[in-house]
Amino acid sequence: MPGDFDAVKEHVDIVQVIGEHGVVLKKSGRGFTGLCPFHSEKTPSFHVNLETRSYKCFGCSESGDVFTFLEKIDGLTPAEALKVLAERAGVELTSRRDPAEQEREKRLLAANDTAHFYFRQALRGTDRGKEVARYLADRGIRPETVDKFGLGYAPDSWDGLVGYLRKKGYSDEEAVAAGLVGRSDRGLFDWFRDRLIVPIKDGRGRIIAFGGRAMRAEQRGKYVNSQGTVLFNKSATLYALDAARAAIRKERAAVIVEGYFDAIALHQAGFENAVASMGTALTEDQYHVLAAMRIDRSIVAFDGDVAGQLSAERRGTEIVQAVQRAKRRARSGEVGRAAVSVEVTVLPTDTDPDVLARRDPERLRTLLGEAKPVLEFVLDRIAARSDLGGADGRRRFLAEALPLVANEPDALTRELYLGTLSKLTGLDHETLRREAAAAPQPAQRPALGANETPTKQTAPAERYLMALLIRFPEEAARTELASGDLDDPDHRALFEWLKAGKHPTSDLPAHLAAKAAALGVSAPELEGEVDVAQAIDIAALGLRERNVRRRMKTAQGQLARGNGGDVGAVDGEVAQLAEELAELMHRRERHTVLHAADSDERDE
Repeated sequence: MPGDFDAVKEHVDIVQVIGEHGVVLKKSGRGFTGLCPFHSEKTPSFHVNLETRSYKCFGCSESGDVFTFLEKIDGLTPAEALKVLAERAGVELTSRRDPAEQEREKRLLAANDTAHFYFRQALRGTDRGKEVARYLADRGIRPETVDKFGLGYAPDSWDGLVGYLRKKGYSDEEAVAAGLVGRSDRGLFDWFRDRLIVPIKDGRGRIIAFGGRAMRAEQRGKYVNSQGTVLFNKSATLYALDAARAAIRKERAAVIVEGYFDAIALHQAGFENAVASMGTALTEDQYHVLAAMRIDRSIVAFDGDVAGQLSAERRGTEIVQAVQRAKRRARSGEVGRAAVSVEVTVLPTDTDPDVLARRDPERLRTLLGEAKPVLEFVLDRIAARSDLGGADGRRRFLAEALPLVANEPDALTRELYLGTLSKLTGLDHETLRREAAAAPQPAQRPALGANETPTKQTAPAERYLMALLIRFPEEAARTELASGDLDDPDHRALFEWLKAGKHPTSDLPAHLAAKAAALGVSAPELEGEVDVAQAIDIAALGLRERNVRRRMKTAQGQLARGNGGDVGAVDGEVAQLAEELAELMHRRERHTVLHAADSDERDE
């Protein structure tokens, strides 16, 4: 690797690279000078030395070579800077990766580029594509923004892209592996059909996936992403990071919105440090991406619509837990010390970042400036719905709030929030410190990926299901489950509470509130393409199947013993239970493969 840096450095023109980043350099003696890109100045103090292939600013003391320049300007890691410059110079890097694996990655990236050309041509050269272009204009997206983000259109064709990729020399296997094509009994089909296409790039600007917005009301799935591939992991990707990187590095802050068009609208309105988490709360992997850029803060903007307002506390809690896990990992030496402050703002009622950026960008700027640290935001939300005037209400409040504070890895931050809890509840700081110290430390748990089924969780099935229902209480009413299907009496009581449409912790007895809070903390992350309702259905059917097996085993035991009872009745019960078990197994299997089955016919 050290030899790679030297080889690449020899083949890269540092003056050209710096000039491409907006620095106007003029010949001065044996080198070049210009205005420093790292601080504001009127008299040039930035010097580039051609002999040493380095730069130095005599105003702010920034110095380095072409690699450190890209690291600081574009927020790249040393390895990323090396790869970018090696590709630019045409230098082959030494690597421990299998050459075949590297070649496959190049082929998949090239397939994505080919598909992007197909989508771009369809936007500009077909009648339907021109309608989509008018839709973009009606949304206030300017033509230069369309070009900047490479927006396109996927024609309403079953296998138009399939044929185009074959014509361009890509195998069917490569098309499927790139996430561009699906398989069904009818053969291969285009994954995106009659959709506005948004290319998703990695931090280096390479197209690794696509997003598609439905263009007809009856299409299933308003927004759809490429399937998970070796190139694309949704939970570790921030949309528009390639376009936002320089601004994020310059401002030492990132603005995080939910959707592609939120990010695009913000860029167009001048918020060039905006990225999108693509429909999820900020994940642990996404946090690590920001931490690697060595910035100070990131601001998550929640939508102001009804769904956004209702889910703000839950999503804020998810972010708190993800950030805390990231900090614990960083301190173990895996990824370096993570110190990005994550803050949250909720937009005004019935607005989203897209609308506000176009209509009132100054209002949006003010709201972003007023963002609260995410842990403070969540504690405020819990306090607002708690009865802090009574002892029982304060106890329920602490049952939810104290575990969040106790799990904060940074000792100083933890002490500050323990002080906040002390003021809200009247309990002395030392008592809360002891309780926090006694709280169990959460285990590092892997997220549930897009290609995994919920049944692979290692936690007991019942606790897993209840954790999901605490996190998504609105699903309890529609779940085909009776409280009697649950073994734990507390779980049965909580399930009845949720099924009645009540909040997971509101007005619960203190011991149930504590249990609900613990379940909420352990709730699994359903990232990628995992559907919440489907995950809950699978878990509920699994519990019912477990209970039927128990009853069947008991009945079979009675039948085998022949205890002088009505053997015919017991035999009939066994047969009935066998039929019920077969039906449950069939339904659970159908739910488990539903996502894959849908992909054969849907436009996703």
